[in-house]
Amino acid sequence: MAFSNLTCAVCGDDAGKFQQHHNRDTGYGICLRCVLWLTETRNVGPEEMKNSYGTAGVNYESPSK
Repeated sequence: MAFSNLTCAVCGDDAGKFQQHHNRDTGYGICLRCVLWLTETRNVGPEEMKNSYGTAGVNYESPSK
């Protein structure tokens, strides 16, 4: 699958150049800032993140970077 520049589905900012996750509208992903907000503030777990946004490092920037 090709990598493309994505727009964050949460805040509308640039989400980086990653593979499109099948569960997102074309051209949308999630930015690192929103990943951190969802996982640290909203307590979204890893399974929900995977179902909604895909795999860290493949579909969006990994929080460990």
